[in-house]
Amino acid sequence: MEQVCHRCGDTLVPDELYCPHCGAPQLRVEENESILSAQEGSVQQSLDRAADILRWRSAVSAALFVAVPTALLSTALSLGALWVFAGGFLAVAVYRRRTASPTDGRIGWRIGGLMGMMAAVLWLAMEAASMLFERFVMHQGASIDATLRNSLQAALATMNQQNPTFAHQYPWFAHFWLSPDGVAILFVTGSSMLALSMILFSALGGALGGHYLRSRAPQSGAI
Repeated sequence: MEQVCHRCGDTLVPDELYCPHCGAPQLRVEENESILSAQEGSVQQSLDRAADILRWRSAVSAALFVAVPTALLSTALSLGALWVFAGGFLAVAVYRRRTASPTDGRIGWRIGGLMGMMAAVLWLAMEAASMLFERFVMHQGASIDATLRNSLQAALATMNQQNPTFAHQYPWFAHFWLSPDGVAILFVTGSSMLALSMILFSALGGALGGHYLRSRAPQSGAI
């Protein structure tokens, strides 16, 4: 690159200390590669430390913002795993947009898991409210119980056919699982497993979002 005098603009000879035209001294700043390398390493370390810091207040706000529609979609439609996986990814995106903070897979896993727990709690509450409404307001309790008993009897009959040694235990299983206590245990167990799967899929979606969005420049904005 051609060097010129800062005073008169005349062309200078490389490494010339004084301008041959006007005699003005020339100031030179030499870049120290070791200093620049150390500065770049310090910046990278700062970014790495920032990626390990989770702003919990913003994370809770972003997770709740996404958990409500995720729970509604999981209640209304049957593709619950798909909604919570996408919800975990979206919660990380909302968090990044609100805070402009870097993320990674670990940060995304936490935010996604948090969103999954919120969505699972909301989903369980909606399912319980829907069941209470159908049973006590719509007076469909007998129909619900009959459907559940038929499903349990079909499952027990299948087990009896596949395992002949189960025949002598069939009466006890039929009596217990068709009782109110057995139905309650099945309902609680099934709901707990579904809730855990929602949290797992949401955490996976969040981890993917944290890793994928890490290479993209965060954009701050209100959502």
